[in-house]
Amino acid sequence: MTILQVKTTSLRGKWVCAFPVPLILLLCGGCSDPSLSSDEVEWPYAKVELATTASPRAISPDLETTSETAESSRSAEPLISFQNSIGLRLVTLPGGRVLIGSPESDSEAQPDEKPRHWAEVKGPFSIGVYEVTVGEFRKFVAATGYETMAERENMGFAFNSQSRRLEPKAGSSWKSTGFPQTDDHPVINVAYEDAMAFCDWLTAKEPLRYRLPSELEWEYACRGGTTTKWSCGDSVESLKDYSNLCDSKLQAAYPFATWSVEWSDGFAFTAPVGTFRPNPFGLYDMHGNVFEWCADFWPEVGYDGLKLPPSDEPVPSGARITRGGSFLSLTTFTRSADRVCLQPQIRNCIVGFRVVCTDKEPPDAKQTGELP
Repeated sequence: MTILQVKTTSLRGKWVCAFPVPLILLLCGGCSDPSLSSDEVEWPYAKVELATTASPRAISPDLETTSETAESSRSAEPLISFQNSIGLRLVTLPGGRVLIGSPESDSEAQPDEKPRHWAEVKGPFSIGVYEVTVGEFRKFVAATGYETMAERENMGFAFNSQSRRLEPKAGSSWKSTGFPQTDDHPVINVAYEDAMAFCDWLTAKEPLRYRLPSELEWEYACRGGTTTKWSCGDSVESLKDYSNLCDSKLQAAYPFATWSVEWSDGFAFTAPVGTFRPNPFGLYDMHGNVFEWCADFWPEVGYDGLKLPPSDEPVPSGARITRGGSFLSLTTFTRSADRVCLQPQIRNCIVGFRVVCTDKEPPDAKQTGELP
């Protein structure tokens, strides 16, 4: 097997299981310049207005700013949830102004999470209450005969009970992971194109357009109106009822996970979706369980519009963003602002996805770079 540790420009190293050829690249870059004035940065699906140090709404750790942020991100009306034709449950979010990224005071924050700034999330849009499950993905495969990249190339990731490692294994796929996966567990061992194929299938059979979330939509949904490190608070202990992460139970099965928290969340590997408490928007497993694919390419610029500083590894062409952390993750990877870059062909026991949907575009509509 290959366990890849990518050294970063900070004191933190990111540990992730990866394929021996397409390496998982975890990038930490970016810098902030307090002299920058307000400007706009192109996001794949929204315009982002940067806060300036002179603005009365500039970022600060005081309670007034935190309260304002929470109120600006939450809907005044109860959120509406619905179930689609395959039983996938979604909740409709209104969009709005949200504070994303990490403050300078956060010692865990990476340069690519800065500067913290205000962004406008276009809405409404609906997002999966849960990560896409094995059962939901099975319906897609049964209806289409689709084969995932892991199945076509006869190589995925699985837990080896003899070596007690997560490692590449011939014949492993979303159907074979080396540990128990019921229809209620998140589907894993799916590459970016597999997740997109699932979305395209739903779009063809439903009256809505399904896709992966932009990372701006993802962070907005994850925060649920909060400005803390996690939607449940700033302390690691606040994760106890909210997150399936690297814990004592995983370390008992996988002794190499020396970064585990002291408590047991009850699951060594993946947990059935919805097992833990939801965030303020009623979304489950936004912190931990499995990393989630986002639609975005890894950006060539940081949040402040400047080039990211060099990392130890080059950014692969077409690299995509994932968010949320996993059952194997250090707690810092499960933070609302943490960003991880993966090659799209990666399929792994720690990577899954959730979907968003919007109204379908008119047949003659052209892609403009913004949400429809």
